[in-house]
Amino acid sequence: MGSFVSTKVVLFGAVFDDPDDAWPFVFVVIMAFLLQWLANYLWSRNSQVTRELLQTAPENRGSPLNIHSLMGESMMWTLFSTIVWICRITLVFGNNLGIFIAVLIGNLWGVYFTQKSQDADRHYLADDITRMLDNLENDKCNDCIRTKIESTLERLRTVLDKPSGPPSTEGYQSTGFQPLIVF
Repeated sequence: MGSFVSTKVVLFGAVFDDPDDAWPFVFVVIMAFLLQWLANYLWSRNSQVTRELLQTAPENRGSPLNIHSLMGESMMWTLFSTIVWICRITLVFGNNLGIFIAVLIGNLWGVYFTQKSQDADRHYLADDITRMLDNLENDKCNDCIRTKIESTLERLRTVLDKPSGPPSTEGYQSTGFQPLIVF
């Protein structure tokens, strides 16, 4: 089957094929595995930022040059992902079955590790209200968010102060996943 199953390694045009020296091959296999694992981590981080970014109005997403904004953070993760992608392609082209297997195993391990350790997405109305109240007490809360929170709380007060009270929950059947919030 030719060099496809050998320990021959081609890296940046240099050929390492000394049968008595397997270290270049072992090094490239380990690098392929680690790069694939890193690629999964970067994908996960960028996916989370993308979810947050798409829940934010375009004018509030920030600058791509400010890594403390959602847009900047997304650009940073994209940059790192692209660099890792280029490194992975460089390793794979011109190499053999061992490198491809390392990429495959690295991908499976990376997906497993990332999905095992990433926090679950949760959304509970009670948590949102608590976060809103916490943000109002936080000096670092920006004016735009503070204004939205105050407006939302004012609307809630208006509904609660109506003579008819809050909307009826009669006939509501809980799914059991989230407790009903009644004011």
